[in-house]
Amino acid sequence: MPDVKRLSKHMKDFLLLYSIIALIIGLVVGYAYRGFFRTHQELVKDTILLFAILTIYPSMIQLRTEKLRDAAKNLRGVLLGVSMVFIAAPLLAMLFSKLFAEKQIALGFFVANIVPASSASLGYVLLAEGNIELATVLAVLSLLGAFGAIPLYMHLYASMTSVKIPLGKVIASLTYTLLIPLVAGQLTRYAIVYRRAGKIIENHGAYRGKIKCLEAIEDKSLEEIKACITRMLEQSIKPHLSLSTMITMLILIALLVANKAGMLVSKPLLAAEIIALQTAMLAALLGSVTLLDKLLGICYEDHAAIAFISATKNASVAAAIALMALGPAAAVPAALVPVVQAPVAIAYLQALPRLRGIFVTKTAEATITVKIGRR
Repeated sequence: MPDVKRLSKHMKDFLLLYSIIALIIGLVVGYAYRGFFRTHQELVKDTILLFAILTIYPSMIQLRTEKLRDAAKNLRGVLLGVSMVFIAAPLLAMLFSKLFAEKQIALGFFVANIVPASSASLGYVLLAEGNIELATVLAVLSLLGAFGAIPLYMHLYASMTSVKIPLGKVIASLTYTLLIPLVAGQLTRYAIVYRRAGKIIENHGAYRGKIKCLEAIEDKSLEEIKACITRMLEQSIKPHLSLSTMITMLILIALLVANKAGMLVSKPLLAAEIIALQTAMLAALLGSVTLLDKLLGICYEDHAAIAFISATKNASVAAAIALMALGPAAAVPAALVPVVQAPVAIAYLQALPRLRGIFVTKTAEATITVKIGRR
């Protein structure tokens, strides 16, 4: 049996390559069997929705909603992050979407950039040595806020572009792709993390010598032990959840491209246009948040959290909304977003060490705060 942890790391390291391979496979298969995709639209749509939900569900298990209690600890960072997620990103998406000639593609592009952050966002923040607590709070807020923000922005978009959008279907798609997976994911998290942690503490005698968290148990508080065991259980399931997310996401990319392979082959410049404008939009967003955070004196760690949460989006949610409420053509941008998002995020991640010097560190920020407080 393959080592899940090693396989998960391998796929994460080469995810961009696998995404391109999935895209090519989808294009070849979809074009070769374009008649099947044209005559079995409902079956294809249901299959895509199934894989979209299967991609979203594991990330909902990893989502630490309890971190919302930490929001008040860094109110400035939270407010700035929320502003970038719910104001800056949607406004930029609306501006860039106007550059597309085809209304369905423009609408799909807009939707792909107003959905919540992806689970990969937290991974980027971790690699950047950013504030993971702030990133988690922003990820939860972007998810919860999406229930109200997405219908609102789509209504505004429809009124500005004279495009009819069935908001009832949009809300239904959010229920299927966000609400149900969120509830199911958090219940699963409770069962395999919190409940399991409680049982280990109750029967700690049977686990002594097997679990490090139970060493010198007499010198630790119950909260410390529970937190330690919870982290251990989270780390043990993370490779499995990450692997399943990546596999279902690759299948989803292939299906989305296959469903519209005929259109992409007949209009090759369309894919190039989507990729180019998505790259430009992400560059504009990351450039704006970098400049703003510098001007406002945001520390480096908080900046990394804000930047990645506001820039990286969950393409699976966008694909589901497009298919359920807008039409298959609107799902094409969602298929191409992961191909753009990963290299842009990695490029920014590599640039951050050079940018680090323009931000204050968290330690320096804390020192300044203490000095001001004493005065």
